Amino acid sequence: MDISEYGTSPHVDPLMKELDDYGLFKHVAELEAYGMTVVPPEKMGVDEAFVERLRGAILRTCEKRNGIEIGDYRTATPRKESMGNSWLLLQEDEAFVAAATNPRMLALVRWLLGQSAVLSGHTWIIKPPAAEGNNERQTLRLHSDSHGIPPGGGSIAHVANASWLCTDYAGAEDGPTIFVPGSHLFGRATLPHEEDIENTPFQTVPLIGKAGSLALWNGATWHASVPRTNPGLRVTLVQVFMRRHMQRIHMWEDEVDPDYVAKFPELERVLGTHMYPFGAAGADPERVKTMTDTGTNPFA
Repeated sequence: MDISEYGTSPHVDPLMKELDDYGLFKHVAELEAYGMTVVPPEKMGVDEAFVERLRGAILRTCEKRNGIEIGDYRTATPRKESMGNSWLLLQEDEAFVAAATNPRMLALVRWLLGQSAVLSGHTWIIKPPAAEGNNERQTLRLHSDSHGIPPGGGSIAHVANASWLCTDYAGAEDGPTIFVPGSHLFGRATLPHEEDIENTPFQTVPLIGKAGSLALWNGATWHASVPRTNPGLRVTLVQVFMRRHMQRIHMWEDEVDPDYVAKFPELERVLGTHMYPFGAAGADPERVKTMTDTGTNPFA
């Protein structure tokens, strides 16, 4: 019996078909149980050429914006503070559009955040080896990304992080993100005595995956990161998706050329529009419906 064939749930039925077609149900189960999953490149429908293209776009944009020369990412040692101009990447290279509109990624994101999920913002993380005695600067404390959601508001995901790994995360030496599996079910952010990864009472697991993998987690899942000790750079594209009611990081309509958006059929939907603010004429009926539908079904 295939319940989706009955057509009773217009928001869920197409998602079920996509997840089945792409073989992603294991990853849905991991998102529900653990609050995180890592999808290998072959399941994401990407190859080494995609990884090289995306990694190259990140490194070239970083060099251009920050006036630095990185060179070979496998041996480079740039200072972290020299790579800070890292947001609003869409128009820098079409590789960023491909990353934001990958259909397998969007199926998983929309499972978490509903069909109206929007790309809130994206940035790179380029992590060099920690300088000797400087591990503290590369140690990120345990935290939640569901900022502004009070305790009790976490029965559904409000935020999702969809990160493309552009280099291998093979072990602790690569300076990976670490997670507290199942912490999305706590429904709250970390408390001060829980944040220090050396002393937290919760067990953590590292993000392990080869280049081209997608690491996806519920924004409420507690995570941190550890210093990199391997030579070269850890390169990641971080994409933050949100439910329609959340305040986006970027107001895309003010930042991206509409003609650029129009070139990519899925991009306009991914960037989304917001019900607010109203202009002098009041509400836009189409934008209102997109928002109010989410009040009737968490998959809307």
